[in-house]
Amino acid sequence: MATEHFDEQIRYSINQAEEQEEWEKQNIYEGVTINEEYYEFQEASFFEDKLKLYIPVNFVDMPAEIAEMKYPSSNRPQIIKTDNTGSINITLKLISNTIEDEHIPQVKDGIKNILQRLNPSYLFMDEGVEKIEEKTVGFFEFKSPTLDGAVFNRMFFIELNHNVIMGVFNCGFSDHMAWKPIARQIMQSLRICSEKAAG
Repeated sequence: MATEHFDEQIRYSINQAEEQEEWEKQNIYEGVTINEEYYEFQEASFFEDKLKLYIPVNFVDMPAEIAEMKYPSSNRPQIIKTDNTGSINITLKLISNTIEDEHIPQVKDGIKNILQRLNPSYLFMDEGVEKIEEKTVGFFEFKSPTLDGAVFNRMFFIELNHNVIMGVFNCGFSDHMAWKPIARQIMQSLRICSEKAAG
């Protein structure tokens, strides 16, 4: 009996690994399929065309009344894009500041520390700093409990004209293994357009 159970565990682990490999192979430039739903991505421009990011074509601006419930603070992100269920979201928030590109790792660490202090129930996962098109991007991932079940979040930070852009991708934690590589690719599609290029 114990052997049968062990065999089941091994089979389950192999299936998980194979599924993960399939998800890792997908990319936002060719479109991805998650839970039998196909998502096509396109580059969208934000903050007067100064920031570009690939997001799913069918994501729309979250209706104001839902945004007010989901993000009750008057400090909510300026941009909230969501799927048709409102359960997968990409948000962007411009935080006025006076920082340089090289300060981004400290910004990431500072915000992570604040979240850890305010929300001891958050489970922090991957974090790091990457160079994307010569810009420094800091990120971390965490699992947060909500009334509707746990949520997977990837939070990322980039400098734009000495301000901080804070981006967040989130989805239900039950789907996070499928969305995690996609969230990374969305972050890696970030492009900052200089004043000259934007003009």
